Amino acid sequence: MKGLIRELNFISFFRSLLLDFIFLFFFFSFFSHSWGQNERQVLVRWYGHAFVYLISSTGVRVAIDPYGDETVKYRFPDHLQADVVLISSEAEDRSAGEKLYGTPQIFRSITAIGPNNARGHIFKGIQTFRDKSQGSLHGKNTAFVFKLDHVTFAHLGDLAHTLNKDQLAEFGKVDVLFLPIGNEILSNDDLDKITADLGARIIIPIAFKTNLSGDMDIRPLEKYLEGKKNVRMLDGSELLIGQADLPSEPWIYVLKAP
Repeated sequence: MKGLIRELNFISFFRSLLLDFIFLFFFFSFFSHSWGQNERQVLVRWYGHAFVYLISSTGVRVAIDPYGDETVKYRFPDHLQADVVLISSEAEDRSAGEKLYGTPQIFRSITAIGPNNARGHIFKGIQTFRDKSQGSLHGKNTAFVFKLDHVTFAHLGDLAHTLNKDQLAEFGKVDVLFLPIGNEILSNDDLDKITADLGARIIIPIAFKTNLSGDMDIRPLEKYLEGKKNVRMLDGSELLIGQADLPSEPWIYVLKAP
């Protein structure tokens, strides 16, 4: 009888130990997974004009709108490697995909409209225009939206109009917006409407006039920032962005020209 009791006590103890182990396993698995998600960040680097470069936490390198030699005076980075290149139009200041190194998948202008699968990510091209006349003056523009490390990015290329309901539905909600502010066609009210309609929480101005813009007829940053609140002037040309870094209300992050 005593032997049976000891055996039952041992089974009960072993079962309790096993349940504790299972609980701890799932507890630490859940929190380590959540912590890992919060810690994932994307490196965002601005090379001047509309040229943006991103590196995900898994090493996927995305280059957007690299400029050509005869357009702006920014120095093109030497031997820059890319896995994915996104080009909004064939304008010379945005279409120098051949200058990137490696073996990137390149999605160009109107041929990139729709979902594009590369390196396990979807880069959606959305048809827009470079004027307010359906492209009759300056042609079509492909804006891009994609997700890296649970953060949704959108690059508007050379967009020159506000977005209609169908276009907004294609974008969905955006976390980080690369906003071209130099085009005189767009007023500040237009730009504010675009950012509000997309729900962007971080707005990064691009494609504005600097002393390295060459002969580009675009307006300076100061005109866009007039009367703006929640502006953060960064002391460099890059930053890290993850889910935990997204502010609760919209902020404008101004990167320093390289």
